[in-house]
Amino acid sequence: MKQRILAVDDEPHMLLLLERIITEKTPYAIVTTNNPLEVPAILARDQFDLIISDLKMPGLDGLDLLRTVRAADRFEQVIIITAFGSLESAIEALSQGVFDYITKPFKKEQIIFTVDRAMRWQKLKREMMRLDALFALEPYSGAEEAFRREYISRLASRCGGDVAAMSQRAGLPPDVVRSGTTSKTTDGGQGR
Repeated sequence: MKQRILAVDDEPHMLLLLERIITEKTPYAIVTTNNPLEVPAILARDQFDLIISDLKMPGLDGLDLLRTVRAADRFEQVIIITAFGSLESAIEALSQGVFDYITKPFKKEQIIFTVDRAMRWQKLKREMMRLDALFALEPYSGAEEAFRREYISRLASRCGGDVAAMSQRAGLPPDVVRSGTTSKTTDGGQGR
């Protein structure tokens, strides 16, 4: 599934620019709105990896959106962009947990670099959450089975699914490797 971005800016031409940069230069999906008051409803029905928001907007500004995301303990990271950058607003945004703070005008490379960095961070967070869930499994027999499936799944990706190569590299009998790859497919490909 593609990682997703919500872009919020009251200037439609800025949204078009962000949408063009993201769709042409990255693998990510983007949803845009020029009405910041719509954001709470959008967040109530959808999950995103990243929110890119203008700092100064009528009704709900970028810091308000950041506070909304943080107060709800949501998964999204927030990048603030602004034409009215100041040291004070940057310090305030960073102290409240913004992922990055970018001043306009910006270069498309700067947006691409920052978005890619945020998305890599989000992938790492998801992986940590998934691994934490594995370590929280009880009883041990259930955790052991989940660990085995995870190990074999990662081994399969390194070996291209070649059971003989997987068996040799892991020092596991081929039937154990096969059963691990079979259980991966029977649980919807989740490997969990």
